[in-house]
Amino acid sequence: METIVQITGVQYACSGGDVSAVMAEMEREKPEVLLVKEQTHDFGIIVRALVGTQYRGVVSRFDLEQVLGMMQHGGVPVLVGRVKDVYREGLCYNICLSGDYAVPDCPVPSVPDLWTEWRWAGAPLLDGSPDDCRLDISLKVALSELQRGSDMNKQTLLEHLSLVLQLARWDVSHETQQQLSLLRRLVRQHDDADVRAVSPLLRHCLTSLGSTGRTAQFRDVYLPQLCYSKEAERMYRQWCAIHKEELSDVRQLRPAIVRQVRTIDESLKQLPADLYYEKDQFGTFMHRLLYLRVPRSKLVMLLSALVLRHLLKRQLGQTEDAADDVVEDVDYYTLQNLTPIFLGNADNAREFLLLARGQKPTNITRMVCLWVREKRISAAMCHRPLWTILHEAGIYGPTESNWNMQVTSKGGRGA
Repeated sequence: METIVQITGVQYACSGGDVSAVMAEMEREKPEVLLVKEQTHDFGIIVRALVGTQYRGVVSRFDLEQVLGMMQHGGVPVLVGRVKDVYREGLCYNICLSGDYAVPDCPVPSVPDLWTEWRWAGAPLLDGSPDDCRLDISLKVALSELQRGSDMNKQTLLEHLSLVLQLARWDVSHETQQQLSLLRRLVRQHDDADVRAVSPLLRHCLTSLGSTGRTAQFRDVYLPQLCYSKEAERMYRQWCAIHKEELSDVRQLRPAIVRQVRTIDESLKQLPADLYYEKDQFGTFMHRLLYLRVPRSKLVMLLSALVLRHLLKRQLGQTEDAADDVVEDVDYYTLQNLTPIFLGNADNAREFLLLARGQKPTNITRMVCLWVREKRISAAMCHRPLWTILHEAGIYGPTESNWNMQVTSKGGRGA
C-alpha cells in the first residue's frame, strides 16, 4: 500500500540557491528521498527530507504525526520514499513511501512536552467564540461520516466540509491540526468524486496556514479583531470585577494595571523555545506555534495573556497624565528586565539606560559590544534578548537583523 507524504519548506532548504531550479530537478528526476527525525529548539520535533546529502525541506505539519507514528511503530529511524509529483507554485512536493512500512491505525502521540510546565493563571481566560463552536461541530460531523459512514446526505457532508474550510483559518492548536490532517486523508480516499474534489482545498488550507501571507493576516487582521471582540470585552470585564476594590480607588488604579501587565509579561517569559522574544512579531510567532504543536488549552491561555496585555496597555495610555506615567513605569520595568542581562547588576543596567536613551543606534550597539568585552553584559544574551527589551522600550528603533549585524561586526558574539 502506498502512503503519500507532502514535503514543504523547500525555499528554506535551498539557502541561497535557485529554488525554481531545484523544483524543476525534483520534477524531472523524481529522486529517492530520505526522511529523518530531528529534535530542534525552535520547532520541536521535525522530520527532514534529504535527497542524497542535500536538505530538501521537511514533512508537512499535517503528515508529521503519521510519519512519526510509522517510524515508532516500525522501529525505524529513517523512511525511504520517492518523489511522486511536484507543486512548483506552492514550493512543495509529494513523495510516495513503499508499502513495506506498517502504518498504525492511528498516529502515535508524539507531541513534545514543551508545554507541560507553562501556565498562566493570573487572570480570566477568553471564552470560545461562536465560530470555534461551529468549527468543532463541523469537524465532528465530517469525521464521523467519513470514518464510519451513515445515511447522511452527500450535500450535507459537503456543506460541513465547506464550513471547515471557512472557519479553520486561524486555529493553530495541535488538536485541530490533527483533525484537519485526518480529514484530508479520509477525503482523499473517498469513493465519491465530489468529496475527493475537496482534498486539494483542504491541502491548500493546511499549507497556507504557515505561509507568509497568512501569518501577516494573523498579525494584522486576526489578532486586532480578537482584541476588539465580544470575548475580549467579556474577559476584560471579568478582570475588572476581580480587581473591583483596587480599580474603585483612583490611587490604586494605575498600580493595579501595571502589576497585572508585569505579571503577564513574567508569565510570557516562561514560554518554551524563546517564544517570548517573538510575541510582538506575530508572523514568526504563529508559524512557530504550528510546529511546536501548542495544545488548545495552552493556546487559549496564550491568546488570553496577549489580548489582556494589549487591553491593559491601552487603558494605561488613555490620558496625557497616564502617558507620562507609562514612561516612568516602562523605565522601571525595563530596568527590571535588563538586570539579568547585566549579570544581575542593577546599577550597571541603570547606567546603561541613562547612557543609551537618545543615542544613535550605532552608538548603542558600540557600547553593547564594549560592555560585553568588559563582562558587564552577558555574551549569551546580547542579541535577541537585549534587542527585544530595548526595542520595546523605544530606546533602539531598527530591526533585530540590523542589531545582530552591528553587534556581530563589532565583536559582540562570543566576546
